Amino acid sequence: MLPTCDVIYENTGVIVDNSALQPDILINAHDRAPVIIEGEYFPGSTVENDARTRLGLRTAGDSRVIESVIALRYPQELRTSSDLDAATRTAQFSYAVHYENGDRFPVSGWLEGSCEDIADMVRLISVPQRAVEAASNHLETGIEIATGTLNRVAQQRPYVTLEIAKLLGLSDVLQTRRMACAIVANAMIFHNRVAGMHPGVKQVDQVAGPEVENPRDEVLAAWRQILEINYWPIFAIARDIIFQLDVEAAAAILRTLRDTAQRVIASGANIAHDLTGRMFQRLIADRKYLATFYTLPSSAALLARVALSKLEGIDWSDADALSKLTIGDFACGTGALLAAVYEQISTRHENAGGRAEDLHKAMIEDVLYGCDVMPSAIHITGATLSGMFPSVRFDGSRLYTMPYGRQRDGTVSIGSLELLQSSSIMTLFNTSDPALRTGSAGEETSAQVTVEIPDEGFDLVVMNPPFTSNTKHYDSRVGVRNAAFAAFNATHEEQKSMSQRLREKTADTCYHGHAGLGSAFSALGHIKLKPGGVLALVLPFSAINGPSWTKFRRLIDAKYEDVSIVSIAGVRDGMSFSSDTGMAECLVVARKRGNKAARANRAAFVSLSSRPNDVSQSLAVSKSLAKTGVDRQLEDGPFGGEVSYCGDAVAGEALDAPIHQVEVGWAAARLRDASVAQTAYALSNGHLWLPAQPTPISIPITTIGEIGTRGLDSQLFISDSHSGPFEKSPPAIAASYPALWNHNARSENRMICQPDSQLRVRRGMETKAAELWATTSRCHLNSEFTFGSQALTVAFTDERSAGGRVWPNIKFKDDRYDFLFTLWSNCTLGLVSYWWHSNRQQSSKATLKITVAPSMPTLDLRKISDEQLADAERIFREFRHTKLLPAYRADVDPNRNSLDRAVILELLGFDQETLEGVRLLARKWCAEPSVHGGKARPEVSGASVN
Repeated sequence: MLPTCDVIYENTGVIVDNSALQPDILINAHDRAPVIIEGEYFPGSTVENDARTRLGLRTAGDSRVIESVIALRYPQELRTSSDLDAATRTAQFSYAVHYENGDRFPVSGWLEGSCEDIADMVRLISVPQRAVEAASNHLETGIEIATGTLNRVAQQRPYVTLEIAKLLGLSDVLQTRRMACAIVANAMIFHNRVAGMHPGVKQVDQVAGPEVENPRDEVLAAWRQILEINYWPIFAIARDIIFQLDVEAAAAILRTLRDTAQRVIASGANIAHDLTGRMFQRLIADRKYLATFYTLPSSAALLARVALSKLEGIDWSDADALSKLTIGDFACGTGALLAAVYEQISTRHENAGGRAEDLHKAMIEDVLYGCDVMPSAIHITGATLSGMFPSVRFDGSRLYTMPYGRQRDGTVSIGSLELLQSSSIMTLFNTSDPALRTGSAGEETSAQVTVEIPDEGFDLVVMNPPFTSNTKHYDSRVGVRNAAFAAFNATHEEQKSMSQRLREKTADTCYHGHAGLGSAFSALGHIKLKPGGVLALVLPFSAINGPSWTKFRRLIDAKYEDVSIVSIAGVRDGMSFSSDTGMAECLVVARKRGNKAARANRAAFVSLSSRPNDVSQSLAVSKSLAKTGVDRQLEDGPFGGEVSYCGDAVAGEALDAPIHQVEVGWAAARLRDASVAQTAYALSNGHLWLPAQPTPISIPITTIGEIGTRGLDSQLFISDSHSGPFEKSPPAIAASYPALWNHNARSENRMICQPDSQLRVRRGMETKAAELWATTSRCHLNSEFTFGSQALTVAFTDERSAGGRVWPNIKFKDDRYDFLFTLWSNCTLGLVSYWWHSNRQQSSKATLKITVAPSMPTLDLRKISDEQLADAERIFREFRHTKLLPAYRADVDPNRNSLDRAVILELLGFDQETLEGVRLLARKWCAEPSVHGGKARPEVSGASVN
């Protein structure tokens, strides 16, 4: 399974200064750090101590440091096996990894896995971390020195750096200059490799060494020669940058980066595939509008493993069959996902007996398609993928810079999304003018290429698309009206034209303007995918329960099978799979159904306890989740899901849940405790099935829309664009048109709330004002509920009041319903119902758009007796001024406990056991990361029900 490695067992003379030491297994390769495996039969009482004593030793011959050791426990049945080879291949081993810095993975307990799993772990931990760190430091230092030169150029000849910025599609700022130098540095590193692979290509020292009089011209000539071979994604834009510089500045930068490249190579980090990718993420300047968030290597590895596991009929040992796969990322960024997929294909091929190196030429030339609008992104993707096996020659690649913005013929292009209604597109390897670049207009044909990207032509589409939406107006004062197309200094007219083109291209797809570009790229992935192919996406969490993503969910439900939804039950940055989105994300992985395949209507929802910190953890988590299976269903009652472990720690919990209710959304995600979801689901279907209670009891449940009407959008009241008849002003003691318009957590901690504004009727709009005012009410639903600071699901005003954007109205035909609806909504069952139905994309904040409110579950007030309604009004008056703690403290709030008691015992007539179940539910719900958002909570005991 490790064909490029030397596997030495029980040998002496392999360790420096200790020739008698016999490591059980030493795994060595010229391009990897050596790894030792120390093994004993279970229970292996001394194996970990043996493993730790090997750390820091050096191998004989090359004196490389042992940075990691695997402690392995063999199952006892191997002692007596008559066919040891067959038994070993099917055996399950337990193992742990020890690192030179003293870390252990897992922290406690043992990983369980096969020989294949152990081989995978060896590959991962044999990346030489010392070399990676040294190379990163060398690269960063060299780039900063070269950037200093470019900064001086900017001061003396600003048009030069302005032209360089145009090449990259960015503004001329410090970060852009850093990126330009990083591109040149990366080209220098790759030049070292290419020079040894092709005849006639001069070494870097020969073109940029200290004795070379004019490095600029020598390097340009060498890179022109390399481009005749190919390598366009790597060298074209680097050459364009150098071409803009004068001889003196170019010489200073090239000599600096030549030294940098040699230091990086000398550090031994040639196999650190994501080294340059990580560097580039620090440099991307236009992140705000392009939303080019970096997919973390650990997340990319997890997505790749899940995606490839769903491909059917693949013989991983067959190199010819693997070379016929087609894999695309139409928003590839710096190539993290394509690199992860390539890594996984290589791993599976080697585990099946092949040599990954033999796949490289086909993978680069034919299998992997990457598209992006940023030339710098395509550069780094090309370098990353090519660097997998830098000694293997290839003659082309499928990496393309897509046309974006205003074109020469006056039209506009929208990047990869042009392919929504096309199977071919004229692309550029970069955005510069070839004639200007070289003085040779004839080179235009070699820089441009018509790409065929057929519909239903891909076995796997994997993407982390930009999430930007045109409804998010970042900065109208600087001309940004259509944020999705505001990159590259696009004018307002260009933004408008590109938005119109997107609408034309996305007709009859799952795209929605409020969902943003992520939904458009999802539609593109679906169109390009073969039946039986796999769609693997990193999406905002709202994709699975946000109202604007309904068409996407309908697509997945109708056209896909074997659906997996992976999310993280974390807080803040720990909710996402990307580097710095600051919001919850999910992985959506599914196989496209054939025309005759049955509709599945269900999905496996996997909630990870935390985001994997590194690729090794992703390996362990993905193996554990795949091994567990999902037998527990959302409908099973509050007994939890299928729990997976990473050592002694819970890695995640999985539930099998229906996905046919696309309008309501898929809520069985981001769960620390799946039993809370099972209770919430049962409650929404009229069953009060509480934790630790074996059977459900009936409870009258309906939806808000069945018993009441939602208020109108606040923009209809106050908005120039909607001709709103009102203007807002400060509150008055006796306002004609009072309004609860703003959120103020300090004053909104009692169910009775005072209007914070008043509305005034605009002249000539009195009739329209009267029509709108007729929709107002006393009940106001919280549309942006921050559980960590706010207390109320529903606020009550003594008089009818207009509801602002965050407090829309809920109106009932019977005014008596107002009291019970307010009580129910603010007790624990009401909090859980709101949470279950809302969009939980932010750390401790749930949103519920007014258009979604009618489908929210609530107590069926029509089935409550007149006597109970009278009791509800009495109880409301008792509690109206009672202060409630923020919702995340509902489990320790004595007043919320009293409210639960009043609703459960007095109003609904349930018994003490039911009340205890509700309070246990409160403790479980408050422990959910999507509720507390990382805020510390006091210890709580069962005494809170008294």
